[in-house]
Amino acid sequence: TSDEGGGARGNFVGSNAAGEVSLKNESQRDHKGIALEYILHALDLFDVAKNSAEPLISIGDAKVSSASVRLHYLAGRLLMSTDNPVGGAVHLKIAADQTKNWPSLQLSIQRALRVCEERCLVVDDDSSSKSARLEESKISCAKLLFEPETCAMLTDKEIKHAQSKSWELINKEVVWK
Repeated sequence: TSDEGGGARGNFVGSNAAGEVSLKNESQRDHKGIALEYILHALDLFDVAKNSAEPLISIGDAKVSSASVRLHYLAGRLLMSTDNPVGGAVHLKIAADQTKNWPSLQLSIQRALRVCEERCLVVDDDSSSKSARLEESKISCAKLLFEPETCAMLTDKEIKHAQSKSWELINKEVVWK
């Protein structure tokens, strides 16, 4: 046959036989939106499983929370990439609250959350919520500096940025407890 001599190409994934039309159609799909739908659906399933008398999934709590944290992180990053930093901040805050005993992941989430909060400040028109977001951003930078596990993993540039951001506290004193 002509296939054996290499004259005709077979129809396989990635071949030209599939045609440029299918590749063009594929490139026009909203892959980020589709991924976000799956992630949010998975988070809903975790909530149902956690709150149900007969859970849909039966794995250890540590595995569920670990997967849940990662899904919230992914959802936050996807929402940021689709120009929805406010929605992304919600998921990143949930992930950050659940990773206090996991310093390396906590730092990655805090880095993403800091960028997300800065984007929120740009898109937020309401002065009172903008003020609250600014204050929250300053506090999260200060927390990074005061937690030894995360501070040890910061680069010099990140430390300087966090210091300058957290010391911008207007008319407030740092209260040492």
